[in-house]
Amino acid sequence: MLKPEIINECRGELFVINGKEKPAEMFDHKILLTGISFYEVLKIKKKTPLFLSDHLERLAESLKAANFISSTPLEVIAENIDRLIDLNTAIDDGNIRLILHYPFNSSKKPDIYVYYIPHSYPSEYEYASGISLVLVHSERKNVHSKIINMDARMALNRKIRDNKAYEALLVNKDGFITEGSKSNFFMIREDKITTAPEKDVLPGITRKHIFRLCRNSGIDIREAKIHYTETGNYESCFITGTSPGVLAVRNIGSKIFKHDHPLLGKVSQEYEKLVSDYLEINIKQFGRNNKIN
Repeated sequence: MLKPEIINECRGELFVINGKEKPAEMFDHKILLTGISFYEVLKIKKKTPLFLSDHLERLAESLKAANFISSTPLEVIAENIDRLIDLNTAIDDGNIRLILHYPFNSSKKPDIYVYYIPHSYPSEYEYASGISLVLVHSERKNVHSKIINMDARMALNRKIRDNKAYEALLVNKDGFITEGSKSNFFMIREDKITTAPEKDVLPGITRKHIFRLCRNSGIDIREAKIHYTETGNYESCFITGTSPGVLAVRNIGSKIFKHDHPLLGKVSQEYEKLVSDYLEINIKQFGRNNKIN
């Protein structure tokens, strides 16, 4: 029996497997429960995958970190994504899941799956007022590899639902906050931004661009461990991720934070401008960003 979280995950009219189109209703969800599936989730705006090159490079790093070798060129994977977008003419915005699926024998060439998935973006109210987080004592097995783990995902989703939270913050065995279950986490104090060291987290694409934006804007940003008992020493905090972009945090459990901190507002505005410029440049140059550049 399929686990409820993955039933009907494939959306749109068609999906793509190894460059070939198939009806969405023929998608075999059991692949998520067998073998090993490395994955990326890409946000599509105006039929343009945001930061495509970054996602493909991280996919390659995920494979490397888990000692897997793929003979599939990144250009071929990009062509699969492009084909999916072309086939689903009715979809302009949404999220795409890209999977390299290996059977338990890692020597076999992986299958490439690309398909639209359900997405939930923050509401205007959540962007304006911030969101609620819950602390969960949990650690990823291999923080630098994005590998589907349905049991871990379902357990975290239950924690989020039970606490009526937007996202869960992972706390390691030493009590330090590492990252969100689907996001990276940042805290602000005295106009300085702090986030967990990259070695302890999955290096998020949005996280990567936030570091660049901050350094280019002269904003003090650093990596350091934050113990979960020390969050009250900070004024404000936010998460970043593929779907939300930059999203203010209103509270972590009972601790309240300043969701309208000026520095947070500046970072959010800079990121929105980056996305806007990215879309403008790539749509003008390529029709959309279906190239690796």
